Amino acid sequence: MTSDSSFQDDLGGLPTPNVNLNLAKSFGPLRVLSLTGGGFRGLFTARTLVTVCAQARHTGPLDKSFDVFAGTSIGGLMACALSVGVLPHRVLDAIDAEGATIFEPRKATTMRRALFGTLYDEGHLSKAIDACLGKRGATRMCDLDKGLIIPTVDWVNGQVKVLLSGFFGAAHASEATLKEVCLATSAAPTYFKPGEIDGLPMLDGGLSVNNPDMLALTQIMTRRPGLMPNVEMLSIGTAGYSAPRSADKAERWGVGWLQDLPSFMMTVQERSAALQAQQLLDDRYLRLNHAGEPIEAFMKLDHASSQARDRLWAAADETAKLAYATNPAFIDRMFSPLRAAP
Repeated sequence: MTSDSSFQDDLGGLPTPNVNLNLAKSFGPLRVLSLTGGGFRGLFTARTLVTVCAQARHTGPLDKSFDVFAGTSIGGLMACALSVGVLPHRVLDAIDAEGATIFEPRKATTMRRALFGTLYDEGHLSKAIDACLGKRGATRMCDLDKGLIIPTVDWVNGQVKVLLSGFFGAAHASEATLKEVCLATSAAPTYFKPGEIDGLPMLDGGLSVNNPDMLALTQIMTRRPGLMPNVEMLSIGTAGYSAPRSADKAERWGVGWLQDLPSFMMTVQERSAALQAQQLLDDRYLRLNHAGEPIEAFMKLDHASSQARDRLWAAADETAKLAYATNPAFIDRMFSPLRAAP
């Protein structure tokens, strides 16, 4: 192998690039905002974000502070909107105004619909997406320069399909519009009919990746590996209730698992992703969430009463204030203007 000195001699003494240059040092931080799924509890996520923005004295769009947005289900809707410059308080207003309507039960006019139809009308979900995104809903993922990562589940092939924006390269970017992406990642079985991406039925990304923290980091490591040393992440959950469980309830008969198993699996995935992200990023990671209480507002994804709204709102304010009191420097840094675009 030719040494650096002899290589320079061959070029007449001209300086040559240092092959050991760490490209990450050429840029500022790569900031990631990761938003968990959770149905109506997404109101907690949106309110927490707005309150934290206020504490950090940030008033503009977040695409000037974050490079990459990741989200699942309702978190995916928020991520899509924020990535194209929709103001955080506009996202909150849309979820607050449309949330109860999204989870308004269908009128079961026939026994067949009562037994085999979906619980909620996807038309209401579509309207809520329009209220949040407006004309930006027609934007294609591949046309976005800002990083956007949205998981959904491919029913036909039985695997997670990760929808990426143009930030990750044209070869990997999805041709789907933001509205199509939102409908796909929010299509929870029994709640709404499947969405459609590339002609295939897609289900809610929360079936596999409800907390997209590690999914986002994996995509960055795979597609933009040189920037990993610069990654900083703010992750926001959707509250919930998951107190320690009684040991004697671990052994049950078949149907005894039906009520608790789905929420248990979701909680385990969320916590596992957060723990792995924390271990990987250390002090470059912050997760905001609320322990919740044993009431429907924190235990169900579709409990959209006015009481649930008030409890989620109050929990969000409490979470945001505590977060800023304990991590002011990190939060101020995350919401400051980006110094350089990767």
